[in-house]
Amino acid sequence: MKDVTWWRTSFVNCQDASSIANPYLSEKYRALNYLRKMEPEELEMLRNTTLGTRVVEGCTLRAAISGVGGAGLGLLMGGFLHTMQPPPNIDTSLSTMEQIRQSYKGFGQACVRMSRNFAKVGVVFAGVECFFERERACRDLPNAILSGCVTGGVLAFQGGPTGMALGCAGFAAFSGVIETLMDH
Repeated sequence: MKDVTWWRTSFVNCQDASSIANPYLSEKYRALNYLRKMEPEELEMLRNTTLGTRVVEGCTLRAAISGVGGAGLGLLMGGFLHTMQPPPNIDTSLSTMEQIRQSYKGFGQACVRMSRNFAKVGVVFAGVECFFERERACRDLPNAILSGCVTGGVLAFQGGPTGMALGCAGFAAFSGVIETLMDH
């Protein structure tokens, strides 16, 4: 959402109302001002409010929050999927604690790896989608599809052009389906 309060502060800060008024207006209407003069404290509060709004509604914060959320979800998914793997060949003559220790040897690495991947997806997708929403000034299905395409291409960068094209197509299709299901 664009900041629409800029006109008020620029109008009020202007010393001479006739300098911004239409030159074809009569003198009676040139000095007409429905807005009261704002105090310096009010102007400072207005500036701080708009700065805070821009930071909170900005793409950087949205991407960072999505990255943190993705990392948390990745930790949970990594732990869950690691426990679903078939158990390695463990010597049954060992103590119970030693058997558990061997079966969960790669648990931490699996959680961190999955967390990192989910965080990447969250940061890239949320940042790109926020950029498209801001530039197109609407929130609709093409934003999700375009964001999915860019995200799939960026994440498949090491696979070369073919991998990027497949990543773009796959992630765009997935994003489009999810967006369609979430809207209805």
